[in-house]
Amino acid sequence: MQTDKIIPNSGIAAKGGMTGGYMRGALLTAATALAFILSAPAQAQTEQTVPPAQTNQSAQTGPNDQATPPSQTANKADNKAALQNAGSAASAVVFMYHRFDEGEYPSTNTRVDQLSAHISELGKSKYHVMGVADIVSAISAGKALPDRAIGITVDDAYRSFYSVAWPMFKKAGLPVTVFVSTSQLDAGYSSYMTWDMLRDLVKQGVTVGGHSDNHAHLSSVPIAQTRAELENSAKRFKQELGFVPELFAYPYGEADTEVQQAVRDAGYKAAFGQQSGGFDKSADMFYLPRFALNEHYGSLDRFELAANSLPLDVSDLTPANYTLQRNPPAFGFTLLKPANDVKCYPSEGTATMSRLGDERVEVRLDGPVSPGRWRINCTAGGPDGRWRWLGMLYTVPKDIKTSG
Repeated sequence: MQTDKIIPNSGIAAKGGMTGGYMRGALLTAATALAFILSAPAQAQTEQTVPPAQTNQSAQTGPNDQATPPSQTANKADNKAALQNAGSAASAVVFMYHRFDEGEYPSTNTRVDQLSAHISELGKSKYHVMGVADIVSAISAGKALPDRAIGITVDDAYRSFYSVAWPMFKKAGLPVTVFVSTSQLDAGYSSYMTWDMLRDLVKQGVTVGGHSDNHAHLSSVPIAQTRAELENSAKRFKQELGFVPELFAYPYGEADTEVQQAVRDAGYKAAFGQQSGGFDKSADMFYLPRFALNEHYGSLDRFELAANSLPLDVSDLTPANYTLQRNPPAFGFTLLKPANDVKCYPSEGTATMSRLGDERVEVRLDGPVSPGRWRINCTAGGPDGRWRWLGMLYTVPKDIKTSG
């Protein structure tokens, strides 16, 4: 058994860890340090005012009786051509944005110059930007994708997406999915889009995804409230747009097994969190990763690193529930493909990593982690200088039992 003690903020492996070429180790250290930084999420939108959940409403219309959504990809023909010409690639990377050109909220904002650089990078011939729904469908069906398939998502339907970012994406011919919390539009807040704006975007080819009704911390409320959130959201989408979305994104990236089942039962085909990494058919289709971007973590070098990343394929991931039942967590996974240079970096705590044979990786922390959200990112070297990533986000309840 090999052990490797990781100092999370420095990315330095302690003596006695796995050996390898000095230069490759240095590169891996730099890349994994960037992995931890890049995975930092857009923070919770504490400045927004959201009305309380209305769990007493009875929605009569749900996803199972939805109309078929209109064609919603800005370059559907290009997506079709990309799939027809797909090689042997089977993975994709999806990015997540929130606000644009709203400098007073740097933790959720992307500057125009940053977005312009991202779009310019994605214009290179090696990338294939596709509708997220097309990516999910291809991976679910086991179909090949073009190499470096990229999806673009925007959470929360801020008005700056409509006025600032969408014209830039549209000019570049890049399809976008926007995840919408319906009560935020109903409330008429000036910082959010209106239903008329959203209808206009649908006509222009933007895909709409579900994001609950009130943007609640779904894993922290009673499951009945979560189901009511999904029902109310579906009802409003049906009334305003004539269809219910097929894709979902968990508010704050928070989920647990009951919440995931509720999203399945609501009729969604896949759901996204806010953890970093690429994904393929080995991923949990109801907790798919996305690389979060904002002012602090939106530099071009980090964007390129993420856009060129590959999934770190694993099975038997523990904890299997994305809301922790014990603290500190006992994190681990089984590699589906050989990887000798795996390193894991937690957002809090000092981690000791053990290799059990060639396949099993176990990570143990030196103590409990704080309530809220806890992340861990694992990377390994891939082909052609690319990096394999596995990012996980776990919700840590305040009243969780701690163990020594």
